[in-house]
Amino acid sequence: MKTTDRFQYLPKIRTTGIGSLPHHNSDTALEFSFKMGLPFLPQIPIRNPWEFMIAQALEGLPGLFLEESSLVSLNISVWESHSHVLDQRLREAFSQKAGRHSHHLAHPSAHHHRLEDRGFEPSATTAICWEPFLWELQERNYKIGKIQIAGPITCQWALKLQNGSSTENFPELCSQIFQLVLARAMAMTQRMISIGIQPLLYLDEPGLYALTRSNPKHVLALQELKWMIQTLRNEGAIVGLHCCSNTDWNAVFGLGLDLLSIDAGLSLKSALASGPGMETFIKQGGRLSLGVISTGPTISGGATGPSGKPSGQDPFETSEFHGNTFKNDTSKIYEDLLKTINKEHAHLQDQILSEAFFTPACGLALHSTSEVELVLDKLKDFYGHL
Repeated sequence: MKTTDRFQYLPKIRTTGIGSLPHHNSDTALEFSFKMGLPFLPQIPIRNPWEFMIAQALEGLPGLFLEESSLVSLNISVWESHSHVLDQRLREAFSQKAGRHSHHLAHPSAHHHRLEDRGFEPSATTAICWEPFLWELQERNYKIGKIQIAGPITCQWALKLQNGSSTENFPELCSQIFQLVLARAMAMTQRMISIGIQPLLYLDEPGLYALTRSNPKHVLALQELKWMIQTLRNEGAIVGLHCCSNTDWNAVFGLGLDLLSIDAGLSLKSALASGPGMETFIKQGGRLSLGVISTGPTISGGATGPSGKPSGQDPFETSEFHGNTFKNDTSKIYEDLLKTINKEHAHLQDQILSEAFFTPACGLALHSTSEVELVLDKLKDFYGHL
């Protein structure tokens, strides 16, 4: 994994966001994004629930419905009746002659895919900031920008079928989800490269918390994810993966990523202690993207989920690293970060910290605009300790 050339346009200040914001219009969301060292594509699902991660990634999937809870579900009967239309678009877009419902795309090392259908870029319905974000990057003469999309594993495992069944009972559906996510990620990558901007793309995979390598279907899903990452890197993207939960980190380190984005308080200790995977990842040019500022419900009585119900106990309340970040001094957060790294990989501390990105722990859509400004201030204060 040689990433030196891919990182040549990195900003001096390596701070960025995960994606979602609580703003109600694109102008204020973009203004916030460009306060980061590396601007990121804002998602503003409070304005439009179709900007939540699964809905946004799966735009165009036949039978996809938005429920009152702001979650999406799939009418499998509608999908079965109309999936052939999307299949045809995907075949044409990838310039392939594979038959309908091929299990997955060819291995990227065997066939260099070129997407021919820009219609797979996110629309203004699901990503109102997409076109303005590209325009701002060009106007401000940025050479790199951060984008994100829900990963195929999370999309497959989290999608609810209205008949109560599981997506794993429909392998052709899982195949189409994989291809649709890849097509959208490739379209975004190619668009940015076409206007002279290096894409740094995070695949958002919180669903990896359920990963079990003893499950053959999970092993296959991991292999397909690795193929997707290789394909996107072949297209010129810097590819990261964001997982805000604990998982089998050695499996993740074997995916061929350029970056791994984690909630530092929740997962850094376990990732560092996972065995040789972390050290190999760093020595081969991989970088960490560390969520050092808590995004849990620690500010004003607790965050709520899309349905308005409490999102659950703050995972940071019992975290040795975070505690209550909004009460902690950023110097304490920095000291705890050093202790965590030194406990397992002291010899890698300088390399990790000199190359890492630093972010909020997760998306910020379920907080207020004043709270996210506080997150930004904390992140800037933290970065000053490096």
